[in-house]
Amino acid sequence: MARLPETEMQNDKILAAIKTAFTGYDANDRAPLVALLADDFQFEMSDSLPYGGVYVGANEFTAFWKEVGKEWQYFRYEAHEIIDAGDTIVVPVRTDALSIHGIRMCNEHLFLFKVRDGKVIFGRLYADTARGRDVMAGREPRRYPRATLA
Repeated sequence: MARLPETEMQNDKILAAIKTAFTGYDANDRAPLVALLADDFQFEMSDSLPYGGVYVGANEFTAFWKEVGKEWQYFRYEAHEIIDAGDTIVVPVRTDALSIHGIRMCNEHLFLFKVRDGKVIFGRLYADTARGRDVMAGREPRRYPRATLA
């Protein structure tokens, strides 16, 4: 029987934690992922949203999610897939959220994680911040028609 490369075996716990965190909408549970963060873990999100910026360590990562919760009645994820590239894990997700203003937002996000020695050392959330900003301001998300191509 062929052995998996060591990095893939090390990522098994991280992959399971990511699946738990970002799959199943109502079942999203980030606790197993938080438990696998390196002490100096760094998380980034565009600062064009009130809770954007750089967060360092598990406590600040947890605080980030509490800040998100101040703007949304709920914010849920469903991973399309989880792509393990060894030291990088990519997670495109579909979101379903309801703002504190009662406006529903469905969106696409992407999480990128860097891992080393069985720990998550870096994370970045790529999101449509313009849509989120509209909804948090109490406006329906602005949508444009597809461009007419010549």
